[in-house]
Amino acid sequence: MLARKGEAAFVFCSFRPHGGKQDQLAPASRVPMRTLPATRIDALTDGIFAFAMTLLVLEIRLPDDLPIASAADLVAHLRTLGSEYVTYLISFFVLAALWRGNASLRHRGEDVSSLCGRIWLLYLFFITSVPFSSSVVGHYGQFAPAIWLYAANMVILGLLSMLLVKLERPQGHRVQPQAGLLPLLLFTGSAAISALVSLVELHYAMYAYFLNGLSRFLPAMPEDTVHPPAASAEA
Repeated sequence: MLARKGEAAFVFCSFRPHGGKQDQLAPASRVPMRTLPATRIDALTDGIFAFAMTLLVLEIRLPDDLPIASAADLVAHLRTLGSEYVTYLISFFVLAALWRGNASLRHRGEDVSSLCGRIWLLYLFFITSVPFSSSVVGHYGQFAPAIWLYAANMVILGLLSMLLVKLERPQGHRVQPQAGLLPLLLFTGSAAISALVSLVELHYAMYAYFLNGLSRFLPAMPEDTVHPPAASAEA
């Protein structure tokens, strides 16, 4: 069995008739996977982002046993979901911003390194944690630990994003401004500010994430210089 480039080759076993009987199974051999197809990483990333963003809205619901007897009762109960809806709004646009940054970061190479693939999986793990931390804030935002849990989730995502920016940057290619570090630093800083604000005023802590809207006004990161290959000395 021949393995294609970028994929692991697994040679399992073969059955060969010998005197009317089958030989014992040969031990399996494995070729270490040194690279991963970039398209598979992209597909997994898009799927997880879509699933996580869908789960966010499922946390906004009214209990089944609410005593609703009139339109006024329904409106009153819907108003109690205000904090949960604000948390959903913030989390949705946070995930959208992270997805957009990843989409602009991805280069056109066919493969990514095994190390980069493992970091991507770790990054996606914390993406799937956003609906949980968002739910905790939506239900228990009046307690500081809920704000801290959400902020910790965001800080980890910001740090991993910065690491991926470094690992995904192809040598000799220009870096798009959207993939620069300044927006990620602002994102990580807004999470830290939210945690600090929660020590003083819990009600306004989550609004710190709206600071990420300032990323549109940040100066573009200097682009990498492209060094063309040296001309051959041969005629």
